[in-house]
Amino acid sequence: MSLRILQLAVGELEANCYLLWREGGKEAIVLDPGADEDEIRAALQKRGLVPAALVVTHCHGDHIGALKALKAAYPEARVCVPEAEAAWLQRPTLNLSYFFGAAVTGPDADQLVKDGDTIAAAGLELQALSVPGHSPGSTAYVVSDGATPHVFCGDILFANSIGRTDLPGGEGEEALVANIREKLFALAEETVVHPGHGPETSIGKEKEDNPFCGVDA
Repeated sequence: MSLRILQLAVGELEANCYLLWREGGKEAIVLDPGADEDEIRAALQKRGLVPAALVVTHCHGDHIGALKALKAAYPEARVCVPEAEAAWLQRPTLNLSYFFGAAVTGPDADQLVKDGDTIAAAGLELQALSVPGHSPGSTAYVVSDGATPHVFCGDILFANSIGRTDLPGGEGEEALVANIREKLFALAEETVVHPGHGPETSIGKEKEDNPFCGVDA
């Protein structure tokens, strides 16, 4: 059974929420449910899927906005968040939603994710890579299922760009670039990169062309 991926752009900031499942399976992983819980639920129901895990790359408000509603709708789904940002689920000032006129909170985490951890759900395994810089707990998740590996990296790395490092908890561009080069650029060049905003890319393309962290940066 092959890996299936659906990308949904949700909320005013069009954050990417991803559904991951095995073809023919009945369970899914929902990654970064940032908003529009009705749209996410409709996408799951259309495919006959129930979430086994709700996984977060980092706890900024635009990536956790639908977490509480989805946990209420699917109480058996495991909430997995980076350990360094667990408190952000209950603190709108930390997850920054307060400063955008909202007060986003989430449920308590069921699994606190650290560098090197594995999240096993829906017949899939996500390997966690801690890549701080955008935020203290920013985590990328690698799925090696079949011929092509995939990495879901939130606001760490984008197509031809990188995440902001000037928000509270950011560590500066130099630190983020160093962490990207150490952690993400060690992945196979054919690895498909699924970012937190915008289109997908690949590790090889970003190593070559990214103006912030590529070979000529």
